[in-house]
Amino acid sequence: MENALTRDEALKGITIWAAYSSFEENEKGSLEAGKFADFVVLDRDIMKIESGSILQAKVMATYLDGKRVY
Repeated sequence: MENALTRDEALKGITIWAAYSSFEENEKGSLEAGKFADFVVLDRDIMKIESGSILQAKVMATYLDGKRVY
């Protein structure tokens, strides 16, 4: 566990840090005006629930470039 990431670090690792590592931080990685709006809406807050419940989270909606696709 000494090398484990926190939930915040894991989320940043697949969003803003990933965009930064590929020089795309001006287009991706966070929800801001002028950036792609690719995101999912889950049925629970995975940043606050017990870790054992994260895998049971269900996708309620998926957005690509700001348009709902699911």
